Amino acid sequence: MRRSISSLVTALVMVIFALPALAHKASDSFMYITAEHIRLDIAVQDMARIQTLDANADAAVSWGELRAVETEFSELLRRQISLSQNTELCALLIRLEGISEHSDGNYAVWQLASECLSKPGVKLDYSLLFDIDPLHRALIVSDLSGEKQISVLSPASPSLALGEAISALDTAEVFIWQGIIHLLLGYDHMLFLLALLLPATRRKHAGGATQSLRAVFTDVAVVVTMFTLAHSFTLIAASLGWFSLPSQPVEIAIALSISLAAVLALLDVDVRFQRGLAMGVGLIHGFGFAGVLSDLLAASPLKLLALGSFNVGIELAQLALVILVLPLLYRYSRHPWYQKKAFPLAAIALAASGLYMALQRI
Repeated sequence: MRRSISSLVTALVMVIFALPALAHKASDSFMYITAEHIRLDIAVQDMARIQTLDANADAAVSWGELRAVETEFSELLRRQISLSQNTELCALLIRLEGISEHSDGNYAVWQLASECLSKPGVKLDYSLLFDIDPLHRALIVSDLSGEKQISVLSPASPSLALGEAISALDTAEVFIWQGIIHLLLGYDHMLFLLALLLPATRRKHAGGATQSLRAVFTDVAVVVTMFTLAHSFTLIAASLGWFSLPSQPVEIAIALSISLAAVLALLDVDVRFQRGLAMGVGLIHGFGFAGVLSDLLAASPLKLLALGSFNVGIELAQLALVILVLPLLYRYSRHPWYQKKAFPLAAIALAASGLYMALQRI
């Protein structure tokens, strides 16, 4: 039994230390589609991941440096973004237009023009960055159907039929799935949830009394609900543009929240304090979730549906994590070896993981 517990904890610690190397703000590009052209906004930092931009190595990319790579990068875009009609490729004219600013920094603005955009039966295919970043998404706003509609392209769904009306049901399905993926691949949010689960396994033996799994689950459910209410508020408020915070401080604070929750788990704080922590930190995490949507939804009549669906997806992923992990932790937490070694080791690993992530983001 002790060997199996040791194996479990070793695997957990390895996962905790491996995830921060992959954790970063989700990479997004934005495509605004009309019958005349497609405006494509690509983060300058994303361009730099696939092509050298900073020619003078001054840690900043100027307009002149972007113009210097325009021809070469246009060819790259032509290979990874295409329009087709009835399986025939459409000619694309691509040029660099300027620089815009989104919530996470500067974006290069590209114009993709094609006569096909005014014709029926056109399909958009997009694969930019998918080969190096499974988190990358192309966020689409299109008015080809007569009203502004939103969609998302991802490695699992890299194509979109343009001009076809997107139903409310389709919008809900797309954004529920994106909410699930955003939490499951947003390792910082997952690690924070894990740090919230740990104290329940220590409180189980408080005062020598053993709580039932149902009672432990109830404690955790209340804590996670506090987290949910808080991040739902800031997710909606920031996505609708009521107020916002700069991306980098938010991402650093999210990383540090993992360390804070883990340290408090070691200190075995009162459950009421744990609920307050979940609510307070949830406000910050909501800004992180909103980074996916705040630059996309302003013009869409389905923005409330998309927001609600995205939030449902996040909650489904959170619930799945609790249901899968909590019974496992509960089972092993009855053993003294877990309380004396496994629990503190996991908490220390989580605290170190959060600090490492914060340093990366600084």
